[in-house]
Amino acid sequence: MNVLLTGATGYIGRRLQERLLGDDSVRLRLFVRNARKVQAAFGDRVTVFEGNTLDRESIQRGLQDVDVAYYLIHSMGAGKDFDKLDRLSAQVFLEACLENNEKRIIYLGGLGEKNTASKHLKSRLETGEILGSRPDRIQSVWIRAGIIIGSGSAGFEIIRHLVQKIPVMITPRWVRTQTQPIGGGDYTGF
Repeated sequence: MNVLLTGATGYIGRRLQERLLGDDSVRLRLFVRNARKVQAAFGDRVTVFEGNTLDRESIQRGLQDVDVAYYLIHSMGAGKDFDKLDRLSAQVFLEACLENNEKRIIYLGGLGEKNTASKHLKSRLETGEILGSRPDRIQSVWIRAGIIIGSGSAGFEIIRHLVQKIPVMITPRWVRTQTQPIGGGDYTGF
């Protein structure tokens, strides 16, 4: 099976690629913005493909001959308009998958409901809705999980920095969003 893994340099992406490489039937393609961020040599079962999910041509090239595409992309680091970039990226990715006749998209999103979610979680929900908007043409598997906590994960690092720098604070409204954290060591992949 030929698998495209986007977000391969992220916390979950790095762990998922290790798991996928444990399956001898998988030929893995890592789709990354910067190939220099890929840390290890993987042999002939892995191809590193540099591209951007906002660029339809690079996505289409990355998706060639792929059976399953994992979508682990978010734009939170892009600033205040990250949610617009998330929607655009998901739409471009979906359209490229449809044009390439892909069979399946697997997406890891967050928990919550749009009417009460933080801007970040709302963006995760909207991304899932976009990727799953064409069930007549492509199967979309949308896994929704709470915050995944482990050394190096964005959630863990944010919490660690807050506790170290601001031991007491008045919290913003979004902290009232209930969640069920998952330990990085307990995460078994998907």
